[in-house]
Amino acid sequence: MPLLLRTALHLTVATLALSPQRRSHCGATGPGVCYYVDATAGNDANPGTSARPFRTLQQAADVVNPGDGVVVKDGVYTGGSTVLNITHSGTAESWIVFRAAHRWGAVVDGQNNSSATGISVRGNYVRVEGFEVRWMSRSGIDAYAGSEKTAVTHDVAIVENHIHDIGRICTDDTGGRVGINAYAGNMVIEQNVIHDIGRHSPGEQGCSLPPGSITWQNHDHGVYHGVGDSLIIRNNIFYNNTHGWAYHRYSGAKASARGVYILNNTFAFPNPNRAGQIVIAGTTDGLVIANNIFYQPNTAGIWFDAASGGTWAGALVENNLSTNAIYTPLVLGVTAVSNMAAADPKFVSPAQFDFHLQAGSPAIKAGLTLPQVTGDFEGVTRPRAGLALGAYEFK
Repeated sequence: MPLLLRTALHLTVATLALSPQRRSHCGATGPGVCYYVDATAGNDANPGTSARPFRTLQQAADVVNPGDGVVVKDGVYTGGSTVLNITHSGTAESWIVFRAAHRWGAVVDGQNNSSATGISVRGNYVRVEGFEVRWMSRSGIDAYAGSEKTAVTHDVAIVENHIHDIGRICTDDTGGRVGINAYAGNMVIEQNVIHDIGRHSPGEQGCSLPPGSITWQNHDHGVYHGVGDSLIIRNNIFYNNTHGWAYHRYSGAKASARGVYILNNTFAFPNPNRAGQIVIAGTTDGLVIANNIFYQPNTAGIWFDAASGGTWAGALVENNLSTNAIYTPLVLGVTAVSNMAAADPKFVSPAQFDFHLQAGSPAIKAGLTLPQVTGDFEGVTRPRAGLALGAYEFK
């Protein structure tokens, strides 16, 4: 069977996270209720209607039931250690949806690292959409209710968020700073922008670290994937994540993950101290890395960390473009097809973080047709054949 057809079948039969389509502005499904939150005009003693909204995100999280949707109006939202803690669960037919009224208009703010986590998802069948999350000391968005060995949380969608300036502190501790913590089964991370994650380097803003400290070089990540099967990461933009990797798969000997799909993302700028913008450092079965652009990675776009003890038998690396090598080292168990190494994607303006493709880019019409990728970062419909690499379709 041709490899491309085999890949398409491999993707189709996998158990993948599905999130509800937009059925109403608030995202309510079935008999669900629409709640509203307004940081300026709201009051938590209100019933949460459009005319009488709640003031805090947590008040909405404490009352939602399966099928309910929460519209969060423009404004700055703050809280304690965790600004928004979603512990209630939806159902397969009736998700719980938290949605910013306008993309990135609702800002979850850590007040200069006073809060540790912006949004924590500990329930199931939950969608979080359209927020800006910034200035947390530890993590932007967590999907984590279980342990480092077992994923308890499942069916979570993190969509269209802008997550940045997380963990921007001076420390040499070993706890990672992360844009999104992925410890859930059946999870989708799509159409997000994730950048400037991680602690200060020595000398940055007066940061002084003990001699020999290297935690600042590799402990902080855009997405950290510990446990959880069936993870899709698609149509995201990662840049300026210089203290770790945009995506880090790691569990050591604790747990494997099955069904990881990293599709049509744009990764930009290197970690100067470590190879790769993706690192696979844990046992991962059914790994597909396809249609991505790796711009200026250190050494290669992907680093398979053989020293971690992980395995990746049957991994597919297809139709990716890198300005350097595609992956390193040349380990067993990885099949690579139709990749473009040492190629310039011809972005409109990487210095201005504009990663649209210019005419003449080799990434145009170079993509593998995938059933999981029907649109791009901006919601533009992808063609059925000859789609572009990276987060943006060429228009």
